[in-house]
Amino acid sequence: MATYSVIPAKQQRSQDTQRNLMSAVHYCLQSKFFEHISIKELCDYADVSVGTFYRRFKNKEALLPLLYQDFGQDLIKWIDTLALNQYTSLSQAVKGITQQTHEFFMANRSLFRTIHLNSRLHSNLVAGEALVDRREVYRRIAQILLRFSDEISAQDKKSAVNMVIFTMITALLDKVLYPQITPAIACDFNSHALCGELSKMLMLYLSNAE
Repeated sequence: MATYSVIPAKQQRSQDTQRNLMSAVHYCLQSKFFEHISIKELCDYADVSVGTFYRRFKNKEALLPLLYQDFGQDLIKWIDTLALNQYTSLSQAVKGITQQTHEFFMANRSLFRTIHLNSRLHSNLVAGEALVDRREVYRRIAQILLRFSDEISAQDKKSAVNMVIFTMITALLDKVLYPQITPAIACDFNSHALCGELSKMLMLYLSNAE
């Protein structure tokens, strides 16, 4: 089992070092996956020595909990913006949420892939009170869809909406993160067509579920 050992930053200098290293991680993730980033590369960008890095972090993977927390804040900002959208129908809401979720995944592809893989390999990565509860994010997406509960035919509308969210996120994640392997290779739609067809499928479920 991996150990994510990090000495908490208390002094201002240490906090600055940690912040600079995290900025380096985010910068490098724009062009490559986490496993391809070297510690020297991070240190060069952050303008800190490799020795300083190892005085604070056991290894590169020790940055993952901090990365996860940073991403949690970005996720909250995204859902705050999503919740402000004024949809006029269930169909419009499903299409809008699907499209904006896809765009968010694409804009943060390397970051999502890093978190997606490591959170499954090492469950201790996602533990801790400081991390954003993803269930709250899903609950807020569900609230948007439930604004149009009169258009949902299922008796248990909440469960139907949760199933839609699960299906949408699972399908989009696989297609965005792993487009060249199974099961994503079963779908050859481009991004626009994928969101359109997925929205239609989810709407059919919501309007016909019993």
